[in-house]
Amino acid sequence: MARRWVMSRTIIDIQDDLLRKAQKMTGINKKVEIVNYALKRLLEQKEIERVLELRGKVKWEGNIERMRRDRRGSR
Repeated sequence: MARRWVMSRTIIDIQDDLLRKAQKMTGINKKVEIVNYALKRLLEQKEIERVLELRGKVKWEGNIERMRRDRRGSR
């Protein structure tokens, strides 16, 4: 099944200094590309934060040494 991207037109106010800094740091000059890039990075960061919140809350029941040994043996 082909993925279809839906785009919408939105008017937003962007701080000029932040836009210039982002363009300089990324090399991305088109405003729409900067906004899309920033949104993707924001979502990635939030996903990382969600995973990190699990730290200490998930019980490990595996054998890491056996997993490493099995992995080396399958190469």
